[in-house]
Amino acid sequence: NMLHSILQQIWNQRRSNGWLFAELWIVFILMWYCLDVLYGFIHAERLPKGYDLEHVYKIRISSNPTQFVECTSEDSLQRFWFKPMEEVVRRIRQHPAVENAAMWLGTDAYTRRHMYQGYTVDSVRVTTANIRYVSTEYFDVMRIPLEQGRELFATQERASAEWNPAASPQPAVVTRDLADSLFHTGDGVVGHEFMDYYSGGLRYRVAAVCALQKSDDYARYEPFILTPFPGWFYQWQYAPSISIRVRPEADTDDFAARFYREMTPQLQVAPFYLFDIQSYREQKIERDAAEGITPYIRGAWLIVLFFIFNVFIGLMGTFWFRTRHRRCEIALRMAMGSSRKKIFGLLLGEGILLLSLAALPALFVCGNIVMAGATMTEQTDATTLRFVIVSLSTFLLMGVMVLTGICFPAMQAMRVQPAEALHDE
Repeated sequence: NMLHSILQQIWNQRRSNGWLFAELWIVFILMWYCLDVLYGFIHAERLPKGYDLEHVYKIRISSNPTQFVECTSEDSLQRFWFKPMEEVVRRIRQHPAVENAAMWLGTDAYTRRHMYQGYTVDSVRVTTANIRYVSTEYFDVMRIPLEQGRELFATQERASAEWNPAASPQPAVVTRDLADSLFHTGDGVVGHEFMDYYSGGLRYRVAAVCALQKSDDYARYEPFILTPFPGWFYQWQYAPSISIRVRPEADTDDFAARFYREMTPQLQVAPFYLFDIQSYREQKIERDAAEGITPYIRGAWLIVLFFIFNVFIGLMGTFWFRTRHRRCEIALRMAMGSSRKKIFGLLLGEGILLLSLAALPALFVCGNIVMAGATMTEQTDATTLRFVIVSLSTFLLMGVMVLTGICFPAMQAMRVQPAEALHDE
C-alpha cells in the first residue's frame, strides 16, 4: 500500500533524510516550548478576573497640605475632611459621561499595591486574603458577579443599610476560594461568621459570595475580601481611590484628557484637588511593559514566526532539490501507471510521515521537560490537557509548514513528462 511504499522510500533515502529528520526534531521541540509559553499567557488572560474593567477609570484625589486642617474631633473630621470628599464624589457622579462612581482602598489591579490580612474561624487556622475597603457602589462600577447573597444589592437603600461599618459583626463579601478555606465549603455560607486574626477578634459576617478574583490578567486566583471602610480609615484621614464607570458611547480615546480638563476646576474642594485619571487599559499596558510581559510574549511570537519561516524555506529548498533529482523515479512511476494526483499525494505523504516520525521522539523530550518542571507554570498549571493541546498545535502548525513547503515542488513534479525525463536519463 501507499504507507508501506512511503516508509520504504524514506528508509531507502535515510542518509539524505537524516538531516531533514534532525531539523524537524529540533524545531518541533523548540516550537513546542514557545507555544507552551504562549499557551500559559493566553489561557490565563482568557480566564475571567472576577470583575469587568472595560470603560472603567481610576481617579486619584490628593490633598493640598497648605489647606490642611487638623481634625481633633469627630465633628471637625466630618466637616473638614469627609464632607469635602463626599462633595468631590458627588460632583464626579454628576458628570454626564459617568454611569457611577465608587470609593475604595486596598489591593489594586495591574499594580504591585497589595493589602493583605489574615482571617480565621477558630483562631488556629489562618487564611491570608487580599482586602479591599469599598463603598456600596463599587460592586456596580466593577460589575462583580455575586454567586450567593445577590439580594444584598437588590436595591440601593438595602445596600446602604446593610453595608454599615458600625455593624457588629461587619458585613463582608468574600470570594468563593476564601469561603472554602474558612468554612471548607463554598456553598450556603451567607450569614456565617469569621474573625480578623490580627485585630483582636474583629468579627465579620458573610453578606455575599462573589466569583473568583485575581489582581491582573496573568495572575492566579487569590482569596479576596471586600468590606466597608473601617474606623481607622476615617481617623487617619486616608484619601481613597475613586473608580468610575464611563458610558460606552462617551469612552473615547481622549476621554481622560477631556475629563481632567473639565473637572479640574470643579474638584477644587478644599483641601482636595484632582491629581490624575487613568483607564485600567492604560494601567495594564504599563504594568505588562514594566513586568516584561509584553516583550516576553512578543519574543515568543517572533521565535515561532522565525521557526515557521525557517522550516518553510528549508523544506521547500530540500524537497525542490530532492524532486529535481528524482525526476527519473517520478517519470518511471507515471510510466507504470501512477497518476499525477497520486504522485502529488505521495510526495505530500512522505513529508507528513517524516514529520510524524520526528515528532514521536520530540514529544518524548517535551514530556520530560514537563516532568522536570522546566515549563512556565506561573500563570497556568502544567496539566495533561495543556500538554495535549500544545503538542497538537505544534504538530498541526508544523504540518501546515511541511505541506506548504512541499506543495510547490510537488506541483512541479506533476508536470514532468515521462518520455522526456526518461530520455534525458
